[in-house]
Amino acid sequence: MKYLNIKRYKFSTIIRSLRNLADDILDFLKFINFKKAYKYLEDKIYNLTKKLKYLDIRKLNVVKYNILSSVKKIKIQSNKFLFYHLPISIIFFAFLYILIPTFYNYDKSAIEKTICSSSKVKCAIKGKISYNLFPTPRLKIKDLKINITSGNLNLLTANDTSLKLSIKNLLAKEKHKVKKIIVNDFESNINLKKLKNYNSIFEKKISLIPIVFIKGKIALYDNKNYLATITNANLIVKLLKDYSEVNLKGKFLNDNVNINFSNEIEDNKSITEIELKMKETNFYTKVSFLDLKKNIKNGRFLIKKDNNKISGIFDYKDNEITILKSNIRNRFIDGKLTGNLILLPYFDFNLDLNLNSINFTKVYNYFLSLEKKAQKDFFRINKKINGKLNFTTEKVYSKHNLVKSFESRIKFYNGNTKIEQFLINLGKLGAADLLGKIDNNEDSLNFKFESNIFVDNKKKFLSKFGIYNKEKISSNLFVEGNFDLENIRTSFYEISDQEKFNTEDINFIETEFNDLMLENDFDDLFNFQKFKVFLKSARDEKN
Repeated sequence: MKYLNIKRYKFSTIIRSLRNLADDILDFLKFINFKKAYKYLEDKIYNLTKKLKYLDIRKLNVVKYNILSSVKKIKIQSNKFLFYHLPISIIFFAFLYILIPTFYNYDKSAIEKTICSSSKVKCAIKGKISYNLFPTPRLKIKDLKINITSGNLNLLTANDTSLKLSIKNLLAKEKHKVKKIIVNDFESNINLKKLKNYNSIFEKKISLIPIVFIKGKIALYDNKNYLATITNANLIVKLLKDYSEVNLKGKFLNDNVNINFSNEIEDNKSITEIELKMKETNFYTKVSFLDLKKNIKNGRFLIKKDNNKISGIFDYKDNEITILKSNIRNRFIDGKLTGNLILLPYFDFNLDLNLNSINFTKVYNYFLSLEKKAQKDFFRINKKINGKLNFTTEKVYSKHNLVKSFESRIKFYNGNTKIEQFLINLGKLGAADLLGKIDNNEDSLNFKFESNIFVDNKKKFLSKFGIYNKEKISSNLFVEGNFDLENIRTSFYEISDQEKFNTEDINFIETEFNDLMLENDFDDLFNFQKFKVFLKSARDEKN
């Protein structure tokens, strides 16, 4: 203990002496006017030489001549002081300069305030603080925790944190200036339900010092429900007075993800840009918006996935996004999307998808290209997706051009899908409607439906399906039943035109439909040739 006290005393004495010596030299040099001193000395020499009747010193510029000639005569390689001692002295004192802070004791509370200068966040250093001079002067911190004071949320924990110091004023501990903060081996848990609490970080800057996060994990949660993790995360944060920038790179869902966020305050308006790229899945999105008064945001968005693209303009207010105008296009559809997205407290939407056209043949072929399990899962909707979709199209492209256009109202709730309206325009043939509900249960997936078919041109209708006799048919047909989407089977509960079909006819039609149209699961469901065979068979049985 005595040894440590003596050691600390010696170093503190050396430092204090060096400081005092440097201050005295600087103070002394401040009072010297070198121009006046040189002029005074030159005049004295001149007066002296004049009295001695010698040459004019100013004309010969003896001082300059002597200095230059003396410098020229110096041979650095042969001068031991200049060649050996001076460089070694410079290196020694430079090393001593950056080494001395090793013997300081650092106050944890002061360092915590340096890292978290905003009242919105709170830092806690649980481990030790030490000084390292390699590769550059820096303070090393073990076990750092950062919490958001609003809601007492844990923002991150880090095993190793470095505060890179400026080379200036290293001898004065209280004048140490931090140039950059590097947070290494960190973990962060983000609750997406409490994004407002995280936004407060950017409203009140944490620090004007650039912060870099290296080799960490960012876990995403929906309250207590785990969603996903960004691994090998590298994050660069710049929080300046009127400008904020965040760049995140890492691994997300086995893909390289790159997220850029920037916020700039200009003329009391906040301009924000968010950009996300996922390389392997070829996904890209960019959102830019302007913060106006009364919490109103107005901006633009772009989302691209392979050949799918949607872009438009929107407003945001009170946790609700209003899509004012947008264009959506891919190899299947071309149209516009408008409506509202409610984010909090629960996600909900009310959207209008108005298409110029849809290529049903391509959509159906894409569906058939999926694996059997994926085809069934296509109808299973996540229970968190709740809202309404008004879906219309002016033109439907298909191989046999049976359906001309359609309009629908669909509602999604708790994993179920309710078709409130689906009107199908069959052109000169007539029209049809469809109502129903897809019940999404853990062990079953059923579509209970009702449909009406209205025939306007009976002759053309029969000709379309290859029926050329002059037999009269009803102008409308009603069908009620259930489509088991898990086992790919259909049950008909009722079929009627002017009168109800009997049970024997319904059972026969049901068997024929399952044997012909569902023989290969979904592969023949929209096979027009097989549908003609089924229709003829059903007509013959009814007759």
